[in-house]
Amino acid sequence: MTQIFFDFLGEYATRLIDFYRENQAWLNIIVLVYGILLALAHRNVKRLEALLRELAGTSDMYHIWNLMESDELEGLDLEKFKRELRIPILASPYHFSFYTITLKSILRILRKKYPRNK
Repeated sequence: MTQIFFDFLGEYATRLIDFYRENQAWLNIIVLVYGILLALAHRNVKRLEALLRELAGTSDMYHIWNLMESDELEGLDLEKFKRELRIPILASPYHFSFYTITLKSILRILRKKYPRNK
């Protein structure tokens, strides 16, 4: 595996390894913080789904998704939900990017997690 790495990157492999060795503490801290934030964002999605199920009175996420798209879900207060969270971010379970808590981003996450073509 190491040989493939060196063959692929050539002379840049040693530069990359040296850079990592010099900055490994900072790089590992960045990866660790990103992982923690991603885990919190995934947890926030679970909490949001529980709130949506409670408000809609059903566990059918397709039905909840349709209610949200047509703006018929009553009692959804996103500002209150944001205040309840320590870090108000969301992340789709199948992607590594973060979203703010808006109706548009919630629908985007639900579309990824519960596609219509099932």
